[in-house]
Amino acid sequence: MNNNTNNKDGPSPQLRRAGTTETSSDGSGSTSPIIGDINTTQNNNNIDISGRSANGQHMTVHRRKLLHVNEDSRQNKVYPVQRARASMKESFETRTKRMLPSPKAFAKEVDWLGVILPCTKWMRHYNLRNSLMADVIAGLTVGIMIVPQSMSYAKLAGLPVEYGLYSSLVPVFTYALFGSSRQLAVGPVALISLLLNTGLTDALKDLPVDDPAYQETYNLMAKQVSFLVGIAYLIMGVLRLGFVTIFLSHAVVSGFTTGAAVIIGMSQLKHILGYDIENSKVLHELVGNLADGIGDFNWKTFILGIMSVGVLVGMKTAGKTYPKFKWMRAMGPLTVTVVSIILVVTLDLENQGIPIVAEIPKGLPSFTGDLLTPIDRLDQMWVIVVSITIVGFMESIAIAKQLASKHNYEVDSSMELMGLGMANFVGAMFHSYPVTGSFSRSAVNNEAGAKSGISGLITSVLVAIALLFLTPVFEKLPLAVLASIVLSGVIGLIDYEEAKYLWRVHRFDFLVWLVACLCTMFLGVESGLGIAVGLSLLFIIYESAIPKTTVLGRLPGSTNYRNVKQYANAERYNGIVVVRIDAPIYFANTQTMREKFEKYRKQAEKLWRDQQKAQEQQFVETGTQDENTDVGAITDVKYFIIEMTPVAHIDTSGLHILLDMIKMYKKRGIQICLANPNVEVMGRLDNSGVVEAVGENHIFVTVHDAVAWGLDQLDLAFVSSAGSLEEGEAQERLGDVEEGNEEGTTSNDKDAYEVMQI
Repeated sequence: MNNNTNNKDGPSPQLRRAGTTETSSDGSGSTSPIIGDINTTQNNNNIDISGRSANGQHMTVHRRKLLHVNEDSRQNKVYPVQRARASMKESFETRTKRMLPSPKAFAKEVDWLGVILPCTKWMRHYNLRNSLMADVIAGLTVGIMIVPQSMSYAKLAGLPVEYGLYSSLVPVFTYALFGSSRQLAVGPVALISLLLNTGLTDALKDLPVDDPAYQETYNLMAKQVSFLVGIAYLIMGVLRLGFVTIFLSHAVVSGFTTGAAVIIGMSQLKHILGYDIENSKVLHELVGNLADGIGDFNWKTFILGIMSVGVLVGMKTAGKTYPKFKWMRAMGPLTVTVVSIILVVTLDLENQGIPIVAEIPKGLPSFTGDLLTPIDRLDQMWVIVVSITIVGFMESIAIAKQLASKHNYEVDSSMELMGLGMANFVGAMFHSYPVTGSFSRSAVNNEAGAKSGISGLITSVLVAIALLFLTPVFEKLPLAVLASIVLSGVIGLIDYEEAKYLWRVHRFDFLVWLVACLCTMFLGVESGLGIAVGLSLLFIIYESAIPKTTVLGRLPGSTNYRNVKQYANAERYNGIVVVRIDAPIYFANTQTMREKFEKYRKQAEKLWRDQQKAQEQQFVETGTQDENTDVGAITDVKYFIIEMTPVAHIDTSGLHILLDMIKMYKKRGIQICLANPNVEVMGRLDNSGVVEAVGENHIFVTVHDAVAWGLDQLDLAFVSSAGSLEEGEAQERLGDVEEGNEEGTTSNDKDAYEVMQI
């Protein structure tokens, strides 16, 4: 066989396999890259790298050289199995030691005082000189803000206004000791107040509203709800269930909050318009009730209310826009409260038809812990408790983590549950209804310079002073002003900017936002919350049941494999399909995964056959060829490589599916290969028999190793089926190479020998 014969008329038209280089007919060694080529190399033997010489004789290609896979990695191709077995033992021993430490080490490592009283963590390093004054100023600022706000929110909750002050006293003090956030301002908030109002109103449908026992029962149930919410938080904290809020997407939360804010605002318009209407938890009924009572419109309360809203919004905007006026943000509620009380007293507005708060009991709240049990209407309260628990923690932890990141410390979700649990549990024993972290007051607390929970202690002291000495003054506060404080607060909850962002970036998330918002407005806050949670869970199930899987190709000039849809120039090889699974493999998605694998196999084979037919037709008609195809190219999948790096977990259903696929593909002549499963996954593959079924030598460290091995196997098959040497002559020549007798052999015989040794 003469490998140096030149074709003076130039190379005749030839069809080459994808993934080869073409050399010039004069033996100069010039090369041109072809799709699938890893690295162009010179060839001085006038060989078409596809496996044919210029005169049509078949030759082999040592693809291992082209793929830059060194011998060390080839020898260590079972490394993942061996390494995983060793790591599993190490990991088990390490986990056992961590889970069962010695009593001395356990006592030393756990800061029990910090667990029981988180405030001790910052107290140990508290700097009186640098921090105390800032905390005092922040506490006074929030105190000035919370007194009128809390009364407004109590009215929104359907409770006497003093319950707002009670809920701003003991819970705030308790959270300062047990809470993990140093800037979070806890107390009554609009959303929780609305949830309580709608829930208790439904629960007491059997009692007439004008019944003297109605309000008394309502007040008791509000305290019992706080008691149960506190217990729920404490149980969740002990069980470390702080992660539950991750199941609510931001779009769902924003949509629900926006819908609830609209309901809150509409429910307060009756105080601005000056006439009473029947309460409702849905928007269309509220609008209808407001329209029916328009004949009782009171222009005096309307002017007072609108002016108060204007002052509040104006001062809040000025405080946000101009740093030197940031104090105005906190002073807005106090300003309208003081001014309106002065107007009521000096102008005798009460006798001119402007409703006021009226009598407020003077003094600190009494102990009511003995009245909280037994809970007679527990079956009617559990929905209220669950909804307040979810929404309250979701709101609080979001604020706490945001503030903690600004001050370079961490907030433990489970510790935050304990703090909120203690605040509600203890507060319920002193006339408090459910509380949580407030967006507006926490922002003011942070901007005022709060450094620790001492600011909360100062706030509670100021509320106590108000209860002891200022309640006669607050009796003159107009209801329209209280409503304006609520309205100005909920305006910021209407998140239309988020809706615009979702519409621009992710239409499906916008649809989720819209559904959550509309359901909350037209079906009620409880139904809206339930649907919002259901949407989140449905989305999670959808995402996990239909796992992201991707066909991969190699980026030219590298050993990196990426999504062929994202990188149009990513190179693929006839006979080999590489697929990445971007999700855990478990019972919900195994069938979908199997169907996708079959789809990818069929798509690849159809693509290769279509390319082959087109090339054959072109060759017959024109005598020319496409450099990227070959008449003899493989059109069936021989190796199916699964990239398992993103697979963090696999359950028994996933293992069964893998075993079934391995057996099914083997019957079709397809070898499944696995690339880079992690230690946990590898342990389950090994224990379940998947490793034995697929073969240890078919599990690789990288996708590139697996592809290199597959290409070598395809070349070996090509040599055995298309070699031009007689069997005896081939063995003789290869024997000469093995013995070091290179006389009478060619470089291509050496290549063939090296390939066969893999």
